[in-house]
Amino acid sequence: YNKLLTALKAGTGAPDIAAIEYDFLPSFIAFGGLVDLAKYGANNYKNLYPDWAWRQVSPEGSAVYGIPGDQGPLALVYREDLYKKYGLKVPKTWLEFEANAAKVSSATGGKVKIANFFSTYAPWYMGLVWAYGGNFWSKKGENWTQNLANPKAKAVLNYWGKLIEKGYVSTYQNFTPDFYKAVDNGTILSSVEAAWGPGTFASSLSKTSAGKWRVAPLPQWAGMPKFTTGNWGGTAYAVTTQSKEPEAAMILSLWMMAHPNAMKINWVTQGVFPAAKAGTSMPELQDPKLDPNKFFGTNVAGAYLEASRHVDTNFIWSPWFLFANDNFNKHLADAIAKKITWDKALENWQAEVLQHAKTQGFTVTDK
Repeated sequence: YNKLLTALKAGTGAPDIAAIEYDFLPSFIAFGGLVDLAKYGANNYKNLYPDWAWRQVSPEGSAVYGIPGDQGPLALVYREDLYKKYGLKVPKTWLEFEANAAKVSSATGGKVKIANFFSTYAPWYMGLVWAYGGNFWSKKGENWTQNLANPKAKAVLNYWGKLIEKGYVSTYQNFTPDFYKAVDNGTILSSVEAAWGPGTFASSLSKTSAGKWRVAPLPQWAGMPKFTTGNWGGTAYAVTTQSKEPEAAMILSLWMMAHPNAMKINWVTQGVFPAAKAGTSMPELQDPKLDPNKFFGTNVAGAYLEASRHVDTNFIWSPWFLFANDNFNKHLADAIAKKITWDKALENWQAEVLQHAKTQGFTVTDK
């Protein structure tokens, strides 16, 4: 992202098309480095995608700054054999999830963890807040409001913080050998994963756990009026202002991520869960002989398709999320080290990110 911003600032060196995750897209929109694809008829394709995914590329509801490529609705993946071994029921609520954590910890002397908290991945944690109906930013005209330490954000972090303090969950960084080793050998029993997560499991774990994984709906918070989940990741294919053929670049983006053959290849080889509605209903996504369904031993795509239907459409990202994302890590590290409370970690994060946004010229308040 920094290299792309540098090329855009220089006025040369940027590609026609850039793959940009939804949470980082507003930073490039605010910079002015992306083409508004609405002038080339992008809104004609709006109905091909879930409403929440389209809002990620069209946050204002008219201009369009990318074509949705994939999506990452959250669900719970778990080892069915080990859940049975320890007498655990698949949790429907976070209260039940905590009870499972206590039970397995007691049975194994704390050696086996119910899950992992990804302390260096702000979007993962924010996806959990998203699933609770929480939001961090709102916008009215050109005026922004930011509250990174809102009550639901604090509730989610304190919940996981308590699990960390009790030794019920680990705090490995994601995509590391240590994390995958713990998942593979059964010392981590489950994980909150985006729809693309099973694909990384299939390519990163050994055959030891093949066929033993299952997918369940994300546990719910008490008092939620309806089932809701959040999203982690997902990528838009944006056309940069340096493209000499922006309309052709938009059409290529649609073809790369919405053509049946492309969606099939992306799913089978990488576990990339398509954003396009037509992709999620493709028979290949349901095929038990193909990964990641084969590795999991269950219909992964069907479970995540259902999750996608329950992602809140109101969640938005700020143009200064690049800074917010990097700044998150040090405050969480302080809380994990017990230097500050979980609430204080969010309050410090809020204060530093708010100050940064103001220095960048944004009109933003915390109320």
